[in-house]
Amino acid sequence: MLYVLAKYPLLKDVIDRCNQVVVDTLQQNTIQEANIALESFNNGGKRLRPMLLILSSMVPGHRSFEEIDSSLIELAGAVELVHLATLFHDDVIDEVEDRRTKVSARVKYGNYASILTGDFALAEALELVQRNKHSETMPEFIRTLRVLVRGESLETAHKFDYDLSKAQYYDIISEKSASLFALSCKVGGMTRGFQYSDTLGHFGWSLGMAFQMIDDLDDMLSTPNHSNDCDLENGYICLPLIHLLDRLKDGYRESLVDIINRADFSRQNERFIVSLCLEHDAINQTRGEIHKHLLRARESLERFDPSEARGLLEQVVDALDVYSQNQVENFNSFAQTAS
Repeated sequence: MLYVLAKYPLLKDVIDRCNQVVVDTLQQNTIQEANIALESFNNGGKRLRPMLLILSSMVPGHRSFEEIDSSLIELAGAVELVHLATLFHDDVIDEVEDRRTKVSARVKYGNYASILTGDFALAEALELVQRNKHSETMPEFIRTLRVLVRGESLETAHKFDYDLSKAQYYDIISEKSASLFALSCKVGGMTRGFQYSDTLGHFGWSLGMAFQMIDDLDDMLSTPNHSNDCDLENGYICLPLIHLLDRLKDGYRESLVDIINRADFSRQNERFIVSLCLEHDAINQTRGEIHKHLLRARESLERFDPSEARGLLEQVVDALDVYSQNQVENFNSFAQTAS
């Protein structure tokens, strides 16, 4: 969904440098967990969070790509290692079979090794921050780790919770997802001065909220957005389902709950769920929430003077907005053509 940034070779060079920091950090260790982490990291990924950190550091004062020093690259690497750690832990919690088109670490090496690998990646991330010249960012990393744990705990506690409220859902995605986006952007701002950190952190949080709602729409069911994932199988109730469950009457709510409890996500039942969401405007309403958060993200950026970095971040916002609209079209198309 962020293909718009692929045409910027200078940004690619910065991300390549960040990748090398992560690889070098992991290769310094000979334990099994380091090898597992390296294997997973090399399977790919968007590298969105380190990119956000770098670009956020450039927004104040029109910093150029040539001014990106090794300390920023190391902080970007630390953010990516935190993200990598959460993936290992999530795979165990959600019993994930595949990650980035490859068999997941928990399947290949076991839950025990996967959990230890996540812990190892977190330790290496904090080591990178501790020895960095911007060590004043350490409290923000530690605070975010606490928030991430709380968010994951909240999400797990509310699995198969058919009375989950919109406010509770927002708390979950704010803590388990948007907080890491906020960290990336806030830390980038902190390297230029604390007067920039809150505004850039708010940009990251708003972007992260939209990103997670988009991701939840993709993974709600396996077919409409071609994700081949189905979060409802694990009992994760996302925003369209919250809207829908609040409105269903005359046995439809019971039928929906029964499908989820039985994990019976045949093409026919997926079409039934999507049709209900469209009939009760749950998809469009979620799209509206995503758009609202993206507008807030853009408003945060507009507090800074126009620059190359600000323009690139605005393109990220625009790309997510377009992707979100395409999701709505995918749901409509699926409801009309599924058989």
